Amino acid sequence: MLDQEQHKLTPVPQGATSLVLELPHLQMAALAWGNPDDRPLMALHGWLDNAMTFVHLAPELARAGYYVVAPDFAGHGFSDWRPAGQAYLLMENCFDVQAAALALGWSRFTLVGHSMGAGVASLLAGAHPDAIDKLVMLDGLGTLTTPDEEAASQLGRALGRWIGHQQKRQEQLDAAFPPLPGKAYSSIREAAEARMKGVGAVDLGAALQLCQRALKRVDVEHQAGGWYWQSDSRLRHPSPWRLTEAQNQAFVRAIKAPALLLEAESGLLIERPEIEERFQLLAQGQKRVLVGGHHLHLEEATAAKTASVVIEFLLAEPHE
Repeated sequence: MLDQEQHKLTPVPQGATSLVLELPHLQMAALAWGNPDDRPLMALHGWLDNAMTFVHLAPELARAGYYVVAPDFAGHGFSDWRPAGQAYLLMENCFDVQAAALALGWSRFTLVGHSMGAGVASLLAGAHPDAIDKLVMLDGLGTLTTPDEEAASQLGRALGRWIGHQQKRQEQLDAAFPPLPGKAYSSIREAAEARMKGVGAVDLGAALQLCQRALKRVDVEHQAGGWYWQSDSRLRHPSPWRLTEAQNQAFVRAIKAPALLLEAESGLLIERPEIEERFQLLAQGQKRVLVGGHHLHLEEATAAKTASVVIEFLLAEPHE
């Protein structure tokens, strides 16, 4: 576990290297583990997390013969934000991941995704099936949905939040001393303790790991000291548009790659019957239920078991 009393961040863990991928539309920051000549694997994190979520799993994948690149999604970690005035759409991440693969010179690669990252991975694997060698989904499969009859109200909620954000942004631009973009925490540990209670609650060790690429020190000209979340606040806005369940199922049906779904006993999928329906549509699907919470790959109590199951699947020869 990281030193709980630390006052400095370590955004690049030991054994990893830092990458900046120049995409046509933004800079994408990433962490990489392993030999670039090994089998390519892209690891996609969850909502409001970052590449540090793979700090335990990625080194094991590298030892198994993979070159692991874990990007920070747009608006997360050290990657660029979407342009001002723009909303965040989940499907845009598919273009970002594909652009990152092109920047790395990859035409075919393995995808590992957690939560939102698993949703992005499953969409991309369905939309571009010939590019994906194998697919691993950690406590996630597909996306959140909006029924047809609620599409207008979903966009309405997003527009309302967007209008408020534009007004607040203009007030900040006009202010002589712009306020901080969010709550300031007196220490990294205090921020980690707040993250423990967020969506997909985590233990302290996992929260501290995520904080390494999620926090920014308060500028010295501000009276308040400490740290604040550096992710784009627009990530917390309602999505203006979501797939329907029928559309989710169409993406899943289109996945050709061997796919592994890992569900956590105390995760976010167990009480969602639509996930089982989606899983049954996979052409080459396997499922394992493991002890642990939503971040079973990151929490130290369950990380080793999760890694062993993932590697066993990835190294297995495909069935004829």
